[in-house]
Amino acid sequence: MTETTKLGPRKATSPVVAVPRRWLIGLMACVVVPWLVVGGWWWITSEPSDDLAPPAAVEAGVSPAVGPWGELSVTPIVISPPMEYVSRVWGELQPSVWHFPPMTGDELETLLRSFGLAAADAARLRTGARAADPVPGVFVTPEADLVARMSHEVRGNVYLWLAKSALSGYTDRPINFDQVSSYRFYGQSIDEWLGAPVSAETRKLVEPYVYRRDGFMFFADIEQVRSRITNADELQRLAKQLLRHATVLVHLRVPPSVSLDDVAEYWGRGGRRTDLRPLLESAVRANGGAGLIDISHLLPTVARDHLYRYPRPTVEDLSRPLLANCLWTALNFFNPTPDDRFLDPEIALATLKSDYYVVQDNFQLGDVVAFADRHGNLVHVAVHLAGDLVFSKNGTSALAPWSILPLSRLRGHYAEYADDWQITYHRRKDM
Repeated sequence: MTETTKLGPRKATSPVVAVPRRWLIGLMACVVVPWLVVGGWWWITSEPSDDLAPPAAVEAGVSPAVGPWGELSVTPIVISPPMEYVSRVWGELQPSVWHFPPMTGDELETLLRSFGLAAADAARLRTGARAADPVPGVFVTPEADLVARMSHEVRGNVYLWLAKSALSGYTDRPINFDQVSSYRFYGQSIDEWLGAPVSAETRKLVEPYVYRRDGFMFFADIEQVRSRITNADELQRLAKQLLRHATVLVHLRVPPSVSLDDVAEYWGRGGRRTDLRPLLESAVRANGGAGLIDISHLLPTVARDHLYRYPRPTVEDLSRPLLANCLWTALNFFNPTPDDRFLDPEIALATLKSDYYVVQDNFQLGDVVAFADRHGNLVHVAVHLAGDLVFSKNGTSALAPWSILPLSRLRGHYAEYADDWQITYHRRKDM
């Protein structure tokens, strides 16, 4: 008989997320809930252009077009958090729980089959579906064997939908945590991600659960895997490797076709032109004009002090609702010392509204690059450096580093937040 009523209300126990998982995984976008609430207001205020597109991407080892910043070369590197920062305490094992918005049993089964799940599996999940009271919607608890045998493609379809559903605004409670905060790495192979410190046996455990999108590998089934790893040291090594982050080293050359004055003007924004010129002049003189400068030496204090590093959390930080995130990073870019008022979303948003204006072209060092989804919800911000390169902190976690990335890569990093990004550039009024 066809079911047409909503799945009935029954009391369900929500999984408890231990604090260590927050520190280990916590790679959600730096704004998430506080900004989604006011996203529509933000988008109207920003008045973006639908035609605005980011510059061409920077590929490994290839310089972007020469510009007033000079000529840049990039070298891919991978960084990971110090072992001292990686917890050995994970809390109790949590069952896999998939939350869905309110829907009928027929709708749930049809949706599951559209992901590519076998008809028998979709029917079994429908049978076990329960109301997620007090969270709106329904949940299913898939058996471990079903989760394990899903293909990479099906897993990607299911988990991306679950993550997007969790962010759609139908509930103000955290759901589908593992999918929203999945580990992710920009690369091609599981060996490239996990590397030598993790045993071959552990890599074989992880690989079936990995799914791919836009050049990234994602892993959201840590609970399925850690139940089968009995060695605490191996589990800690796995966490460290899962938290690896692909970034780039960037070097600047001042070619004969670009004026040294223009390069000094570009990198010296914020009253630093005179301080930087001696270093730039030395690069012009070195090796017949072929001298290279690591651009970290050309960045303002906050960016220079944080680049390629991880936060140093304290006990006091454990009680804070947010740690240093993308907004804190972007709004402090030119400040001589960080202003922690920008940890407050309301203050950060008010500052971005009152102290910045939207620019459409001729982007400059320090411009704030804002990513919004198709509904106008602000998801992430980064800082424009030059060409396609941005300075960014991807997430609120203490285990998310500050890094330099091609702008084009951020879309893949935040795949669960948007299909069609709206991108706007914002410049400080006093610059």
